[in-house]
Formats: sequence, C-alpha cells, structure tokens
Amino acid sequence: MFATETEKYVNCKNEQEFKMMYLKENKDKDWYDFCIETEETVKGFPDVMLIEKQSRVCIFYEFKFTKTGKIKFQPTQPAFYKLHHSLVITIVAYNAKTKTLHKFGALNLFNLGSRYSMNEKAEVDLCKAEKLMMN
Repeated sequence: MFATETEKYVNCKNEQEFKMMYLKENKDKDWYDFCIETEETVKGFPDVMLIEKQSRVCIFYEFKFTKTGKIKFQPTQPAFYKLHHSLVITIVAYNAKTKTLHKFGALNLFNLGSRYSMNEKAEVDLCKAEKLMMN
C-alpha cells in the first residue's frame, strides 16, 4: 500500500485518461499489459491484466479517478473481488483533489481496520485515508 503526492495526473479528465497515462508512464519491459475491461468480460472484472514475461505471474489493476476525494465501486466489482479473492487485484486510484496517487490491494476494501475499507455505499474516502496515513 502506498500513497504518493503527484501533480502529473491532475489534468486527466476521467478514469480512462488516467489509466492510459499511468500505463504509458509505468511501462515495464518485464511485463505485458492488456486493457481487458469491456462489455463482454465478466461483470466486475478489473480494467487491466499484467503478466510478468518470465514467470508468467498475473496481476490485475482496477483504476479509479476522483475529483471529489471519494472513489465508488459498482456492485459487481467488490462481488468479483470477494469471489476471486485468490487473484492479485490492485486498486490504482488518483485523488485529483489532493493530487495523490493510491495503490492498495482490493481485499483492503473488506477489512474494517484498513484505511481503504468501503462504506455501505461502496465508496472509499481517499482524503480520509490520507489523513490516517499522516497519523
């Protein structure tokens, strides 16, 4: 888990722009990345699949972008994460309000002790998570 202050994504207008910029800037020659979320994929499936070229280890990224400080999950997303808890799914979220990039495991959404736990509306308050990191 980490949160890093950065202004580089502040001009992104939406999640799609943020996702494409993040992937371009974090291109790693040791990993293949595939944007896989479409209407044809299973409901709740993460946005991007990364495969390590040598070991074939697979991880998934779900991208979120917010100007208000809160990220929202569709009902199918947490359901997918719980059902497939053995998959390595990372949430990559940019809080444009505070210019902070967050990366955390999807299972943190269900951990009441986590700064990234979801509320009953399937939201995570990234501003609150940032304040908790400062303490």
